[in-house]
Amino acid sequence: MPAAPSLLAHRRGALIAGATMLLSVFLLTAMQYLALNDRFHAELDTQAQIVGQNTSAALVFNAVSDAQEVLQALRAAPEVTSAQLLRSEGELFAAYRRSGSGAGWLGRLAGEATVEHRIQLNGAPVGRLVVTGDRSSVLRDLAKFWAGGVCIMAIALGLSWFVSRGLRASVRDAQERNRYLALHDALTGLPNRVSFQDALLRATDRPGTEHAVMFIDVDNFKQVNDLSGHGGGDQVLRVVAERLRSLLRPLDMVARIGGDEFAVLIEAPRQANEAAARVAADIVERVPRPIDFDGETLRVSVSVGIALLPHDAHNADDAMQCADAAMYQAKREGKDAFRFFSAALGEEIRRRSSLEADLRTALSEGQLLLHYQPVFDGQGRAVAMEGLMRWRHPLRGWVMPGDFIPLAESSGLIVELGLAALKRVRADLDAWQQQGWTPPPIALNLASQQFKREKHRQRFLAALPELGLTPGMLEFELTESAVFEDITSPDSVLEALRKLGFKFALDDFGTGYSSLSYLRRLKCAKLKIDKSFVRDMRQSEEAALLIRSIIDVAHALGMLVVAEGVETEEERSQLLALNCDLLQGYLMARPLAPEAVAQLLMPQPA
Repeated sequence: MPAAPSLLAHRRGALIAGATMLLSVFLLTAMQYLALNDRFHAELDTQAQIVGQNTSAALVFNAVSDAQEVLQALRAAPEVTSAQLLRSEGELFAAYRRSGSGAGWLGRLAGEATVEHRIQLNGAPVGRLVVTGDRSSVLRDLAKFWAGGVCIMAIALGLSWFVSRGLRASVRDAQERNRYLALHDALTGLPNRVSFQDALLRATDRPGTEHAVMFIDVDNFKQVNDLSGHGGGDQVLRVVAERLRSLLRPLDMVARIGGDEFAVLIEAPRQANEAAARVAADIVERVPRPIDFDGETLRVSVSVGIALLPHDAHNADDAMQCADAAMYQAKREGKDAFRFFSAALGEEIRRRSSLEADLRTALSEGQLLLHYQPVFDGQGRAVAMEGLMRWRHPLRGWVMPGDFIPLAESSGLIVELGLAALKRVRADLDAWQQQGWTPPPIALNLASQQFKREKHRQRFLAALPELGLTPGMLEFELTESAVFEDITSPDSVLEALRKLGFKFALDDFGTGYSSLSYLRRLKCAKLKIDKSFVRDMRQSEEAALLIRSIIDVAHALGMLVVAEGVETEEERSQLLALNCDLLQGYLMARPLAPEAVAQLLMPQPA
């Protein structure tokens, strides 16, 4: 929250409160004025009545001296300035004027009040008394009242200010903290993504100045979290942040933009590529030094992508995208390195962007379908099928799953892809049932990216009963990485699916970083040995021994074992000899279109 608007709001509130209290004082003063003025007139009228009653006899007996003496009694009333005793016909009979009664500035301001009293004797009028009074006392009393009210208001405001001073200090501290958190990362103290993007926008608005944008990712950071816990991961991020900061000039900027990702912005008046290369080389060399944590020595490396402004990009978004692409290129080439953005990478970004747009269209138009690869037991019976997503583009032709599945995961389209797979299974089941064939259970792959958000989990779980997909029809396959990203979550979608009765198979076993404790906690019904082990089994006795060990462990945990990638009869015989339960591969059947798999597996009439 900006400080200036908050300060203005506070001052405006204080002014409103003060003005309200001052208005209240003025209103009370006005009411007091009316009351004092009425009292003054009443007192003046009382004086006239008392004096008038005592002059009636003097009027009747024409005793002017007596009347004059009675009028002198008005000296006891300091507010009376003059009095005139008149006969009934209006002739002046006697008069009184206070000596030295010239009106000062207050008297001139207050003015005079006049009252008239008719004098009667035995019910007959004999004259009248006109009394004039100075209203200065009204203003003096009013001024005292107003001053008292203002003093009370000032005391109240002062006490309020004193009491609220601590609160205002706390509010200011909270506002400063909120401003800091809005622009900085709480863990590392570095500027955050918002701050970095603002700095990048300012850099792109300065023509004639070259800048280099670096996108930095900590390699294998997830393994650090898994092995050393989040405390170890946090320590790595803090140390990496401090080392990055120490390698840069004060005018350069380093920010943590999310997770294990950092970004750097450096200004280079000339030859930005050389300056960026020097900084990136220092980062790659010096950031990976050992990190001590809780008696352990943690080791990490970083991959760095570099984009040059304005050579590679002309705006902030493009610059970030180019640096990100270069960073992923460094990761694909082995990590622990830096790479510059290139025209080839730019073409790859455009290709991926075009393919992503086509994939969105394919999902909306229903271009995606499933092919099914049967899983056989030792007697050659199909006991299950794996549903594999396929995409036939109207212009591109068949798009390889290796091209569009990772794209769907990185773009978030994997959520819609998973829902499309469920709908496709339902449609194919309906078609097979119309032909009088009930297929074996179908397995679909789950990606952890499908369930990053709660609303995505709920959509997936709600789709199952809506489509009428039951545990007898469907089971799910999980890769090791997907399992490790989800199983420890308290609201794991795996647990929700397990409670609904669905079974799981652990796919591509051996390619990730499983442990026996995780296998025990997963309680999968099947374990699928990756095809790379099956392929190596023909040339390596160690591979065969490893497969036997995997089978023994799986059986001990109550899991069936499926061997993937079986392509020769020799492999089939050897796997069965090792007590492998189920087989899947080109030797028995390739992935087939729905109508082809029905023709292959549907019992033929006698």
